[in-house]
Amino acid sequence: MVKIFLAEDEKIVREGIKNGIAWEKYGFEFAGEAPDGELAYPMILKSKPDILLTDIRMPFMDGLELAEMAKRALPDIHIMFFSGYDDFEYAKRAIKIGAADYLLKPVSSSQLLEALERMSETIMQEKSEKGYKQEFLKQQEERKQMDRDRLFDSIVSGKLGLSELLRKGQEHNLSLSAPMYNLILFQAKGAESQDQYSDENVLFDKRLKEELEGRADIIGFNRLSEGYGFLIMGEESDMERKVTYYSEILIRLAESFPEMEYFGGIGTPVCRLSEIRTSFKAASRAYACRYMLDRNQILTAEAAVRIHNDTGSISLEGIDITKLSRDIIPNFLKNGSVPEVKYFVEEYMEACGNNINSLIFRQYILMDVYLAVIGFVSQLGFEPEQVLKEFGDAKTMQPCVNSMESAVKYTREILAKAIGFRTTCSQKKYRLVLEKAVDYIAAHYQDEDISLNAVASAVNISPNHFSTIFSQEMEITFVEYLTKVRMDAARELLLKTDLRTSEIGYQVGYKDPHYFSYLFKKIHGITPKAFRSGGENEVQK
Repeated sequence: MVKIFLAEDEKIVREGIKNGIAWEKYGFEFAGEAPDGELAYPMILKSKPDILLTDIRMPFMDGLELAEMAKRALPDIHIMFFSGYDDFEYAKRAIKIGAADYLLKPVSSSQLLEALERMSETIMQEKSEKGYKQEFLKQQEERKQMDRDRLFDSIVSGKLGLSELLRKGQEHNLSLSAPMYNLILFQAKGAESQDQYSDENVLFDKRLKEELEGRADIIGFNRLSEGYGFLIMGEESDMERKVTYYSEILIRLAESFPEMEYFGGIGTPVCRLSEIRTSFKAASRAYACRYMLDRNQILTAEAAVRIHNDTGSISLEGIDITKLSRDIIPNFLKNGSVPEVKYFVEEYMEACGNNINSLIFRQYILMDVYLAVIGFVSQLGFEPEQVLKEFGDAKTMQPCVNSMESAVKYTREILAKAIGFRTTCSQKKYRLVLEKAVDYIAAHYQDEDISLNAVASAVNISPNHFSTIFSQEMEITFVEYLTKVRMDAARELLLKTDLRTSEIGYQVGYKDPHYFSYLFKKIHGITPKAFRSGGENEVQK
């Protein structure tokens, strides 16, 4: 409802206005009254009316001064003056203040109501426009955030020139120019898969954004199942301190969630944005160690190199097979990505030490990888015949053990193919998840507070991951889809029922009837009333 406050020194007039109109019947709320501006002002600040209805001449503080003060405190308030003095000077000052209307006494209830209804329509139009802009920005924010996070891949790929990267950064209000750069790749997740819905994952992401808000020397990117990427910028003399400082922040934040595990990889500092690919490679190799080392640590690129150098060579005769954990390959197949295969295989082969130069040892390693892959793909639900057709039997592996290069190539190919099978299964799973999400939206679109987080929780997927797969698979953002569902339901109700527009808006999830009408017109190009009157043919055209 539109709230109205009345300031009038003549009690009879004040009571006549207050009691002469059935305010609620016409969509108004009588928010208060006062006999002069001095008493009215604090009451106006408290009640925050949409319309101030005031006489110009009053004792202590007149209506013009009251209007000026109210307008400064509440810029959106609309002022309607009325006065018994047909004085052009008063009218000029009232216009300067921003009066929406100026009525001369005596004013009848019908005359006042007509003027108030005109003003009310303007107010609700303004409110609806603000609401639509907020809704539009909400829809665009999801797309904008996705594009911002994808910028990380553009930065580390080395495929774009400096000017193009700086331009893309400016599009997202990110300054990418600095004397020196480094990277941290980081993952924090609960005991369950990061894809699954977890209050801890949602809260961690929120607190991480709050922690980095307003910091100019670090930019965080959400890489979904691959964790986070952090671009750190600063002077050469201060880069090591910054990396240590932000590593400690990430560790402290992750450790504040008892059920979370974390791992990070730090790259090498570079002086040019075009060289950040080098830092990314170093960070990725350190990050890939999470499949072979204990969790809950952030490893530098230099430390990763030292680990390999310290392994030494292991005698074939006295080799302890338990040092090559059987969990490493299945763990990578479960959580790794195709881009990570290269770095993982490098780490895995180097972890074998000089023994990898032995034909017998390579044969053992490749057989172990082969059996892990076959077991993993079979667990995904593929038929044995299909698995053998795609990956061959053990004999197809035999030629690949003859050299280090062929062994590495074979391992990369078979791991990448297995992850491809996992992706196929995930897509099938996502289809089921999206079907469940669509059903949930169909059952709850009438709820005003339905949100992406609520739907993600219902289908047990993390909000960020759900937002991504929803947009990719449905080719429409969550908010856009929800709006479409609501508008389709509204169109059906307009055609098949006699419900008022405000009631229909309420039934499809919009508690503000004016906003619903405005949004309907923005989307369909026609008002709900005109649509009901036969304009549906125009919409269909």
